[in-house]
Amino acid sequence: MYKAVAFDMDGTLLNNQRQILPETIAAIEKIKQKGIKVILVTGRHHSAIYPYYHQLQLDTPAICCNGTYLYDFAKQTYFDAQPLSKSQSKLLLNLVNQYNVHTLLYTDQYMTYEVLDDHLTGLFKWVESLPEFLRPKIVKVDSFIDVIEQSKEVFKFATSSHDIPALQAFSKAVEEQGEFECEWSWVNRADVALKGNSKGNGLTNWAKFENISLDEIVAFGDSYNDLSMLKNSGLGIAMGNADDVIKAQADRVIGDNNGPNIANELTRLFLS
Repeated sequence: MYKAVAFDMDGTLLNNQRQILPETIAAIEKIKQKGIKVILVTGRHHSAIYPYYHQLQLDTPAICCNGTYLYDFAKQTYFDAQPLSKSQSKLLLNLVNQYNVHTLLYTDQYMTYEVLDDHLTGLFKWVESLPEFLRPKIVKVDSFIDVIEQSKEVFKFATSSHDIPALQAFSKAVEEQGEFECEWSWVNRADVALKGNSKGNGLTNWAKFENISLDEIVAFGDSYNDLSMLKNSGLGIAMGNADDVIKAQADRVIGDNNGPNIANELTRLFLS
């Protein structure tokens, strides 16, 4: 019997308009009433998770930045964190500059950026659609070096580029350092964090806190950074919009993120 459901967000729980379908919200509410725990497992910063956490009225922590830390929204604090050191952050920043890729820097407080790019334009549009109290803070900074020096923690570099070969070369150079985990969350986006941080490991740690076996968890995902979670769980479910490589390694494949496919699967597993 499954006791928990873990959801990736973008491309999985969220449709292409960054919304949770009404059918999914209703099904999640029903499984919560049956005592099933629901947890969000994402590459996002906790501030960009909160609007959905609030919408779903969850009481679990969120697994943030691909397993780099867990965030307790009730206490407004992070825990079980494996951040980058200042020297590691500076090394990564040098590589970002060397390969000329764009990055956001995720700290314990904010998402920060130096240069506005088209990826951020879509993000800002979503932020502005939210009520003010739910809006995450995305801070423009003059210097990432200052951010690294002044922040308590640096959790992740969210790098992106339309020059895919440049991003691939950057990713290879990062992995050759032997200190970092480079997780591709989209075709033109690679998230860099401390080695060992992954959604699978984040979910494993949370399961220990909850005294739940991984075999008792159902996980939904669509991207390469979801593979560790899909493979670690008792039932790994890939979305129809996932690449064939991901579908091949999942236990089950359902329809895409724009139809009520998650709701139908939750009904089949828990409510029928």
